[in-house]
Amino acid sequence: MKTSRMLSVLLFLLFLILALFISHEYRGYKWNCRDASLVGGWNEKVVILKDDTLLILNITNGKVLKEFPNTSRAFLVGNMLSIINASEILNINLRNFTITKFDVPDGVDLTELMFAINLGNFSLYSTVHFSRGKYNFDVIEYHVCTKDCSVYSFKTPPDSYPIVYTFPKGYILTFGTNDAFANGFAVVLDKNGSFMWNLTTRYIISDFEYSNDMLFFSTGGTEPGGTLIAGGDIYAFSPNGSLKWHIDLRNYEGKFYDWGVAGMKAHNGNLYVVGYTGRVYIIDFEGKLKKIVASPVYKRLKTPSLIKGIKAAKNDLMAFAYLDVKTSGLFREAKGICVYDFKNFKCWRTKEPVSKILVWNKWVIGERINGVCAWRIGVDQ
Repeated sequence: MKTSRMLSVLLFLLFLILALFISHEYRGYKWNCRDASLVGGWNEKVVILKDDTLLILNITNGKVLKEFPNTSRAFLVGNMLSIINASEILNINLRNFTITKFDVPDGVDLTELMFAINLGNFSLYSTVHFSRGKYNFDVIEYHVCTKDCSVYSFKTPPDSYPIVYTFPKGYILTFGTNDAFANGFAVVLDKNGSFMWNLTTRYIISDFEYSNDMLFFSTGGTEPGGTLIAGGDIYAFSPNGSLKWHIDLRNYEGKFYDWGVAGMKAHNGNLYVVGYTGRVYIIDFEGKLKKIVASPVYKRLKTPSLIKGIKAAKNDLMAFAYLDVKTSGLFREAKGICVYDFKNFKCWRTKEPVSKILVWNKWVIGERINGVCAWRIGVDQ
């Protein structure tokens, strides 16, 4: 009888420990997932597209602030949101919700239009069309219009998409793609939309940062499923386009460190670079690798592993979502999010892979299979 009672007690304790573990893993989850795609975020607002309705939510509680039905496309540049539907194009200022209608100039095909946005001193449009031939490819065009329009054209792998980075002195026009081995291209404009210079990178551009009057570009990308990874470059340019330095994490001072760069953040006089191993590389503005912060994913799993996919985001914090596959023992996947506050990591598991991510003031918003979710970063995660 005593043996049976002790066994019951042990089973109860094991069940309790398991319940606490599961609760601990998902404790950061705060508001229900919405079956939608993540457009972007600005200050306390997050923009999602659910079916054909665009929703602007309060990040802290998921409450709907504004909604716009019949939306086919949405694009965010800084605090300006472009919405395209069947009958009109709208621009929304997320600072004060000012809404203006937008016209399409001659030469811009409305059926190919990805976004149209007024940036104050000029208007910016982007179109994408497919080109079929010996090699199929997409053509992404940026139309920069004041009185007349200048057109910058990128020949890209199929299913590529436009990306616009902002910095205090202007804008970066580039693109994203699932072709990890594609070259990267970018055009740099000043605040008035005037051409400053352009650049080419040997792999696809994964991120951009501006600090200390320097422009930093990184490279890194994975094929769908994360089977192929390429990149690892970091370039530093002066505002006039002259290259100050370039390092390669695949072969830095004769050593291999990482396959590619998922994202980076300039902070306190250094670049904090997230690699596809999950490590953080601290690099000074002269291009010297100062320190490597060990991958929390490897520490957590305690077995050899390969990160198949990693998506980085940055704001007042850095964060990355990962899909990690163990290469020893039973084949298992681990999915989760790690947040780095430039001192320590906090990590937790997610039930599904996260394909897109942004962070703001201790909040993490991610796009999963089931939709868009938000987590509050807790000390105990």
